[in-house]
Amino acid sequence: MDPRHHRSARTTARSTSNLTLTRPSRPSTPINGASLSPTDPDPAHNARHTALRPDTHGAFLVSPRYLAGDDGLLGDSVTDALVAAGWSCWTTRSQTRHLFDTDQLRGAEWLPGHPSILFDGDPVLWEFFARTDLTAPPLWTAYFTARVPHELVTAFATTLATTPDVTRGIEPGRTPLQPLADAHWSTDPTDAGNTYYAPKLQAWVTYGALSEAIEDGNPLPGLPGYLAWAQPDDHLPHHWCAAFSPSTPQNLVTAFTTALADPAPVPRSALPQDASGHLTISLSS
Repeated sequence: MDPRHHRSARTTARSTSNLTLTRPSRPSTPINGASLSPTDPDPAHNARHTALRPDTHGAFLVSPRYLAGDDGLLGDSVTDALVAAGWSCWTTRSQTRHLFDTDQLRGAEWLPGHPSILFDGDPVLWEFFARTDLTAPPLWTAYFTARVPHELVTAFATTLATTPDVTRGIEPGRTPLQPLADAHWSTDPTDAGNTYYAPKLQAWVTYGALSEAIEDGNPLPGLPGYLAWAQPDDHLPHHWCAAFSPSTPQNLVTAFTTALADPAPVPRSALPQDASGHLTISLSS
C-alpha cells in the first residue's frame, strides 16, 4: 500500500472528530475579555530569563526542524519576541504569562501549569488571539502544544506583532499551504490541495473542518481551519500539534508553515529522545 494512503486515512480522522480535545478545569483568566494594565508588572523579564536560559546557539545542528523539539525555549523565545515588539508581560504565581500589545487587542497566554485545552491529552502551552474591542470575545484563536519547535511559534508571534490588521475575518484561498508545496512536500492524493506531508511523512498540515473546541468568532458551524502536527512513527503518539481557527489571518499561518518547511537545521543543546533515530545531527561550529 502507498504509505500516503495509509497516512491519509489517519490525517482525515485526526483533523476532524477523532482528534480528542478536552478543556481541563482552571481558574478564570483575562484572555477572553478583561483588560490588564498596559504597564508590564515584570519589567526585568527579558534580563532575568535571558541569563537563565540555555545557550540558544546549542551544541548541535538538527534537522528536520519539525522533529527537533523546543530545546526548553518554547516559553522564553516567544515571550522575548513579543516583549521586544512592545508587548506587556504579566506573570502569575503559577507561572502563567499574559501578554498584550499596547492596545490590548492582541494577546497570548503561556500556560505551563494551567493548560486550557488538550490535544489527545497533550497540553496546549501557547494560545494566541485577537479581538476588535476590549470587551469582545476573540475573533480567532491559535494553539500550540508542548514540544513545538520554538522557531515555528516565534515566527507566528512575530508576524502577529507586526501585521497592521489581524481582524479581517475569513480570507479566501489556501495561501499557508504554498510554502509546503514550494518545499516539495507531497500533497495527499485523496485530498489534493488540502493536505501536505513532509518528505518522510513525519509531519503534515491539513486544511479542513476543526473540532468545535477550537474557538473562533465566526458563528457558522463546520468552517475549515488549519491543523498541523508531527509524528516520528505511526506507532508513536504525535510529537506536537498546532491548530488555527478559521478566522486566523492567513499571513500568520503562512509564517508558521514557512518556518515549518524550512530545511535549514536548527541549533539545539539537547535532543528529543523519541525522535533521535529520525534526526540528522552535526556539531555546531
